[in-house]
Formats: sequence, C-alpha cells, structure tokens
Amino acid sequence: MRDSPRTAKNAPDQAGASVRWLRLLAILSIAVPLFIYLVVGAARYVSARDDAAVRVSRSLRVAHEHASKVIAASEALQDKVFALVNGRNATDLRRNESALHEALRNRTVDQPQIQSILILDAQGKTVASSRLLPFPVLDLSDGEYFRVHQQGAQGTHLSKPIITRTSKESVLNLSMAFRDDQGNFGGVINVSLLTSYFGAYYSDLVADDPGLAVSVFREGGEIYTRWPNLGKAPDKLSPDGPVMTELSKGAESAQLRGISSLNGEDSFLAYRKVGNYPLYIGAGMSLAALRNEVLSELGVLFAMGALPVAALFLTATIALRNARTALETMESLEREIETRRRAEEALLQAQKLEALGRLTGGVAHDFNNALMVISNNLHLIKRTTPGVATKQVDSIARAVKSATNLTRQLLAFSRRQPLVAEHVVLQEKLPSIKDLISPAVGSQIQLDVQVDPDTAPVTLDLAELELALLNLAINARDAMPKGGSLTIRARNATESDASGPTADMVLIEVADTGTGIAPELLSKVFEPFFTTKAVGEGTGLGLSQVYGMCQRVNGRAEIASEVGVGTRVRLLLPRADEQPETEAAPDPTLSSLDKSVLMVEDNEDVAASLLPILESLGCRVTHVDRTAKARNLLEQGVRPDIVLSDVVMPGDMDGVGLAQYIRKTWPQQQLLLMTGYAEQLDSIRNLGFEVLPKPCTPQMLYTALAKLVKNGPPRALA
Repeated sequence: MRDSPRTAKNAPDQAGASVRWLRLLAILSIAVPLFIYLVVGAARYVSARDDAAVRVSRSLRVAHEHASKVIAASEALQDKVFALVNGRNATDLRRNESALHEALRNRTVDQPQIQSILILDAQGKTVASSRLLPFPVLDLSDGEYFRVHQQGAQGTHLSKPIITRTSKESVLNLSMAFRDDQGNFGGVINVSLLTSYFGAYYSDLVADDPGLAVSVFREGGEIYTRWPNLGKAPDKLSPDGPVMTELSKGAESAQLRGISSLNGEDSFLAYRKVGNYPLYIGAGMSLAALRNEVLSELGVLFAMGALPVAALFLTATIALRNARTALETMESLEREIETRRRAEEALLQAQKLEALGRLTGGVAHDFNNALMVISNNLHLIKRTTPGVATKQVDSIARAVKSATNLTRQLLAFSRRQPLVAEHVVLQEKLPSIKDLISPAVGSQIQLDVQVDPDTAPVTLDLAELELALLNLAINARDAMPKGGSLTIRARNATESDASGPTADMVLIEVADTGTGIAPELLSKVFEPFFTTKAVGEGTGLGLSQVYGMCQRVNGRAEIASEVGVGTRVRLLLPRADEQPETEAAPDPTLSSLDKSVLMVEDNEDVAASLLPILESLGCRVTHVDRTAKARNLLEQGVRPDIVLSDVVMPGDMDGVGLAQYIRKTWPQQQLLLMTGYAEQLDSIRNLGFEVLPKPCTPQMLYTALAKLVKNGPPRALA
C-alpha cells in the first residue's frame, strides 16, 4: 500500500526532528562530561596550589634548620682553632706547622661540609692548612675575607661565593681574626664550606617533590648553590625580583608569589635568614611544574572516563549516521561507479602509452643502428674520396642529422628519452619547431611562429619543450575542426602578462581561435587523465605534460579561455644567463691511437661500418658477434687494450652483463659501451661505465676512445 501524500509530506519533518534530537544527544554526551571534567580540574588545581605553598614552607624550614646546624658546627670548629693559634706569632706557628696541620686535619674528620681550614699571618700569607703538609706559602692578601679583618672587622665574616685557587671548588668562607703574642693583629682563621655539600643535601630533600627548588644566597643576591642546578641561570638574584625587593624592605623572612629571576617562571617563593649572618635559605616551586602535575592527574582521570563517554557518543553518532545511510549509500554508489569508469579509462590510456613507448623505443634502436651505418660509411667516403660528389654527400649528411633529430623527437614523445637540460636560444630553436608542428595540425589551420629579437634564453630539455608545444598544437587542432589560426609567440614577460610574479621570466604563448573551454572546467585541465574529448580521442595527458615541464624548470603554466572565442596557454619559464658566442671549433684531427680493440657487435652492417673507422684511427680490431665469444677470448688470455661492446646483444648475457663480468674478473680492462636505447644511457653511466649513444659520429667515437687512452686503466678496488 502506497503512503498517502500527507504521510510522505510529514516523513521529512519527522526524520528532521529525529536527527535534531540525536544531534543534541551527541553534543550533550560530550558537553556534560567535559563540564564536570573542567570543574574537577579547577578544584584540583586550587587544592594543589595550596598544597604547594605548604610544601615550599616545609622544605624551607628543613633546609634552614640544616644550614643553621652546619653554621653552628663550623663556628664551634672555628672557636677551637682560635684557641690553638690566638696569642702566638707567625714564626712560632710556622715552626710548628706539622703539629698545627695535624690538629687542623683531626678537627675536619667526619665534617663533610668542610673543604679546608686555612691560617693566614698578618701579611695575608699562608701559615698552615688542614689539607696539605707542608702547605706552600701563598700571598692571599687580596682576598676579601682577609682585607675585612685586616681593616679591623670583629667577629665572624661570611664571604661571597668563592672558587678556590688550587682545587677550583665552590666554597663560602667563615673567617675571624686572631691576635699575636704582642696583642696585635696576628692573622686570619678561614673555614671554607663546600657549597656542593648543601646541593647534595637539597637534592635528597626535594627528590620526591618535582618542581621544588632550594637555594643558599647572600644578602646581596649572590647565589652560593641551588638545587636543581640550572645550567644557564644567573649567579645572582635580580635586584628587581620579588625576593630582593622584600629584602630591600628589611624583611628577614617572607612567603610570596612572583616571577623567579632564576628561571623566569611564575612561582611560589619563600626565604629565611640564617642566624646573624647575611646568609639566606630560599625555597620555591614553579607553578608550571604544579600545572604539569595537575594535568598529569587530569590525564589519568580523562583516560578513565574517556571510554564510557566515547561509548555514549559513539552510540549517538551511530544512530545519527543510520538516519542518513540510505541517501548517502546511493550517492556513494553513483560516485564509485563514476570513479571506477574513469580509472578504467585512465588505465587503458596508460597501457596504450606504455605499448606505444615500447614500440617507439624498439623502432628507434633499429633506426639508430641504420643511421650509424649510414653515418660511418659517409665518413669513410669523405675520407677515402675527398671532393667526389660533395653536393650529394652533404645532402646525405643533412638527411642523417634530420633523421637523428626525428628519432630524438619520437623518443621524447614516448617518454623514453632522458631529460637533459640545455641552454636554448629560442630565436634559433623555436622557428624550426614549426616543421614538427605543421604536419600535426594540417593545412586548414594557419600556423604562425614568432620570436621577439630580444627574447632571453632559457634552460630546459629541448625535446620536452617540443613535445609540450606539439601537445598544445594538437589540442588546438581538435578545437578547430573547421580550421582557424594557431599562433606561437615567445618574448620576455612583463608584469601585465600573468597573475603571479613575472620578473626574469620568458613567456611562450600559444593561442588558437577554437571553441574554447567552459569556465567550470578550467581548474581541472592540468590534471592527469582529465579530458573533454570523447572516449578514445584523447589521453588527458597532454596538458599535464605541459604543466609538469614548467614545474620542473621552476616555471608555471597558465590557461585562459572563452567559449566561442579561443584558448590561450602561457608558459612562463625562468630566464637563463646569456652565454658568450663562440666560433664553431673545427673537427679534431683524428690521430692514430695505436690500440687493440675487441669489438662486440651482433649487427653485421654496424660492425662492417665500425671496422674501417676503428682501423683508420690506428686500432687493431678483433670482431665477435656474441658476448659469449668475447668472454671466451678473454678467458683464453687475449688482452685487448679496449673492449667496445653494444649493449643489446642476443644470448644469455648482454653488453652490460659482459662489462660487469669483465670489471669483476679483470679490473684493469678498459671498457666502452654503445647503445641505441636512449633510456639506458643514465643507468649505464650510474654503473660506472663509459657509454656512447647510437648513432655517434667518428669524432664522438674517437673522443671516447682517446679519453680512455688518456685516463689509463681503471683503479683496482681495494
């Protein structure tokens, strides 16, 4: 039974209400626990902050009690030493240095806080020490603690932080004066306390309180020691910091909050004076550490509560998702069908391109062999019968050069030619591209190629540029089925030419009068496999190749089109530096090499053309048509100066395999490979072998052989 119109009309409203309630449930499943979590976190932070103040106060109390006991013990020790030396002159003390040293040393036993006890005479020179016997006589009259007592200071003096001259230890000195036998100033008793002793005690004290710090400092802000140690912290408290501000007011103890001048963090701070000395113990806790501790606890709480909250939220979202499943499933299915269709088309086009590339590469190899035969025999004709049929010979040479360029263009089109950046003068190269494009666009389209005289050169792979312009020309042809005009123009770019920066750029503009491209499609035209042509009429790779070429040279491609008017593609390429013009060098004199060559070549025509060339270069040539034969000769002891081998050979071993075998077995043997497959050149060079492309001129062959002769045998591997 069909639904009534009213029921069908109310169904969307009911579904919408259900979706809204489910959405509200999903939001509340997160919002309510999050609110509770924040309330608990705030309460825990307040509690932790109050607890931190208590921990700072407790740690300060313990550290202050410890420091007071250390100072008191040091004062008692100082009084005992005073009883030993007071009323005695320096001569008497030095005469009894051994007994005095022993008495001092015995008093430092079981006193780990004591670095040393030192006795100075009235001139500031050392008399005795608890550490060494005999102690070298040193002049310490420049020491602060000595000058204070020499000037008449009474009682015990606390020094600023000091680094000892001998052991380079950090100490604080407790010093007092004594009298000689005449009742005059007799010298100074100095007790040095190790600041590291305090640091070790504080490290144990705060071991269970992360973020807590304890320090010992003087009333001027000089820091004796601090735990934990901050490598880059200042050695003195800032006079504008909260602690020194309170001290300047005369407060001998305080608890406060502020920015620590040591670590720059907001902290709880407290300090207390030790006895009557200008010595203070400070304690503090960074609020950052406190927050980290609270966050760690909240993290545990979150981990415990996340699962049930996530389960509730997941239940609500699943219900919400199920309410939309039917429509989304249909839309997804339609998108999947469209995506699959495009993927299948792209795969088919890629397979076609791969097959075309393999076919083109194979044809180019055979064609290169044929060109090499022609080129070599042409050279022999010029050499043996100079001046005969010069016009015809030159015509053949031009045809060979043209065929070589055609092979290069075929390899570039099939993407089998490795990219080789070169300095390209567009005034010279671009007009000749017209001969490549004209057959592709046909006679109905008027082709015009223009290059401004002042156009700067560029650096790129010429074959790739030719392919890019050919792709653009083919697209223009397809957009003008009834004919039209195609203009290719090159000039230096100006600021008005493009949306982005154009400084130091060269503009190549390709414009047609075709049907144009719809505005909504312009953003997609550079995507691989995107095409507006019918199935089977386009690969969708032409404009992506153009875009990729520009990107590889740090340029960019832009397109503008108007339906019914035409399309304009701009290639913006970086300028290259001008190169000085040089006169063409004459062909080098092919002098005799006087070397033996083992030539491995299965093509009889190529071998027949190479043999007299090599002999004309003064080489003694042995020819074999299989790598197995070459290997047998070498294993029998034949040692040519150079092995010259083609790469593509019949049998179970090609030219590269032969070269690797020879390099492994006879490392000193010189090798030169030749190939008509352009895509093999880079991989062979990466293996460490010299390689020549086919076809190669006798001059190229001579240059390669001469280079091997000059360099000598390769080094043997260690």
